[in-house]
Amino acid sequence: MKRQERIGGLAMALAIAGCNLQTDYRRPPVDTPDGWRQAAATGAAQVDPQWWRTFASAELDRLMAQALAYNNDLAAAEQRIAQARAQARIAGAGLWPAAGLNASYTDNRNELTDSQKASGQFDIAYEVDLWGANRARRDAGSARMLSRIFARDALQLVVMADVGQTYFTLLAIRERRQIASDFLDTATAILGIIEARQRAGAAYALEVAQQKTVQANARASLDLLVQQQILAENALAILLGQAPQQLALAPAAFADLQIPQIGAEQPAALLQRRPDIGQLEMELIAANADIAAARAAFYPKLQLSMNSLLSSPQPGGVAVALAAGLAQPLFQGGRLQGAFDNAVAVNAELAETYRKTVLTAFKEVEDAAATYANSGRRLEALQLATEQAKLALQISRDRYRLGAVDYQALLNAQSSYLNSENSRVQARLEVLLAQVLMYKALGGGWSLADQNTDLADRAPGP
Repeated sequence: MKRQERIGGLAMALAIAGCNLQTDYRRPPVDTPDGWRQAAATGAAQVDPQWWRTFASAELDRLMAQALAYNNDLAAAEQRIAQARAQARIAGAGLWPAAGLNASYTDNRNELTDSQKASGQFDIAYEVDLWGANRARRDAGSARMLSRIFARDALQLVVMADVGQTYFTLLAIRERRQIASDFLDTATAILGIIEARQRAGAAYALEVAQQKTVQANARASLDLLVQQQILAENALAILLGQAPQQLALAPAAFADLQIPQIGAEQPAALLQRRPDIGQLEMELIAANADIAAARAAFYPKLQLSMNSLLSSPQPGGVAVALAAGLAQPLFQGGRLQGAFDNAVAVNAELAETYRKTVLTAFKEVEDAAATYANSGRRLEALQLATEQAKLALQISRDRYRLGAVDYQALLNAQSSYLNSENSRVQARLEVLLAQVLMYKALGGGWSLADQNTDLADRAPGP
């Protein structure tokens, strides 16, 4: 018992005498603005974690739930988390003793002798973490595991935004398809009026040819929109994790979507709300630990073996065993210095990437706010323009039938009406897409404070 106490006390003294070479992590400084430049992005409202419900679309709610459950990219991200968890356990294994068993068996039996021999040896080896290298590797592995969780959460925001944008785009295409179909009917009806006037000698063949051109272009536009609708449906199906042939959507009108109002917190809040920023911060923490591990490689390593210590229990024998387990690197051909320089450079690169990511987050909020504000004003103007263009088309059509206006006025009215209708739908789509981008830029309701418990539960065990 005394012998074990002496050995244990010596090992403990060596461990305590070790020096942790890891420096404290400091978040890279980034100039953070005091407020937003766009008035549409100001406010203090919290972003709803289920932000898609603010658009008041039951079909969008269903699609979002399906994407979160079955999207293949999210499923792959979960497996990357599992890989990182396993790597974190491997990285932390150096802090624990390693036990091994060696066994042998020999059989020398023959006509003259009956010799059999079996032997076994059990040993426990432990590397004293004199300079904190093993602790640094453990910390780096844990940080990279948490980085994968942040990466999964950031990908989840992207998938949700893609589902919302693709669905809104699909509804807008359907709306434009209906507009194109109605316009084709109108162009065909006007063609009938012109042909009747030509038979009566009141219209020229040029007018008939021009109107047939309008009709053909309308039919071509309708075919293009049918193609775009199919492509949008296919893209949506992939986001939902299913084959395009299996996609089934409930009837929904583009005009029924509500346009929510979003209030953004101050810019500094993005540092806690954006998982992509959290992902990079975890990578920085891991890189900081890698520097400590690379620095510790320059110092001696002490490997303890239970068999070597117990074979000579006297203080002199223990000292010899300890000296035998002490390894000091002398010349490595620049390998150690290269590893250290690489770790420092990786850390510096991540710091710059972190700063750019934060600045990009500020830009994305400003972009979404500017798009929303200007698209909203443009939508109001285009709604009025569409109403007037529709009225102008009706008046010019009736007056052309009576011969009160020439065909050029009718042709211009048709073109103006179609353009204003398409522009109105596009402006409304841009408003909706800007709101989705705003939710995404603000972290989509995700925040580090909400995830602290969850991250702690997912931390790698011993």
